[in-house]
Amino acid sequence: MEKKQNYTIPIIVMFLLFFMIAFVTNFAGSMGVIVKNQFGTSNAVAQLGTLANFIAYACMGIPAGIILRRKGYKFTSLLAVTVGFIGVGIQFLSGYAESFAVYVAGALVAGFSMCLLNIVVNPMLNTLGGGGNRGNQLIQWGGTINSTGGTIAPILLGYLIGGAASQASVSDAAPAMIIAMAIFAVAFVVIILTKYPSRISKPKKCVLPSRKTPIPHSVSAISYLVPSPSSSTLALK
Repeated sequence: MEKKQNYTIPIIVMFLLFFMIAFVTNFAGSMGVIVKNQFGTSNAVAQLGTLANFIAYACMGIPAGIILRRKGYKFTSLLAVTVGFIGVGIQFLSGYAESFAVYVAGALVAGFSMCLLNIVVNPMLNTLGGGGNRGNQLIQWGGTINSTGGTIAPILLGYLIGGAASQASVSDAAPAMIIAMAIFAVAFVVIILTKYPSRISKPKKCVLPSRKTPIPHSVSAISYLVPSPSSSTLALK
């Protein structure tokens, strides 16, 4: 009888990545006050970091899906945490380079990472939980941790700059960025070293039946057109 694999460590990593999605996304919005002060921008321009973060979703959505389909979940996870590390690192350096353009570029790169993570963490966490009720429970916990990350980001930033918001600079937020990069680095190492399921479920393309193919009366149209995810698998490369 085959011994059941323990996926506790990769599940924890997925939880951390759930946390990072909201933390990095909300961190960009909270940085507006600091950016406005250091670079002398208007309120609207100061939020370009947030805009760049979400523009990345629009630009990366389709390419991320293609990467996932061709390279698998493990490769996409590694790519996501690598890009996230680089994006936060660029934002970190923008304070010392005193360049608003560098800061926006870092927010854009970080947004690419968040998009990649969004298409990976949910199905992978579900698979690590074995699917079914256990997989759904893990996803719900991941969503809770995601919300927690989004809440902590502005609180941590406010703590770092204290009451001197008018004199704050990007370098004041450096500890939070270092924490984010450290989490990405740890996640990268663990994803490489940890054994994941050899195969992971993925949905098949929805193929409409031909006019000559009758739909069984005992099967609903939705279940007929959309096969069960367990009917097909995708290798974790």
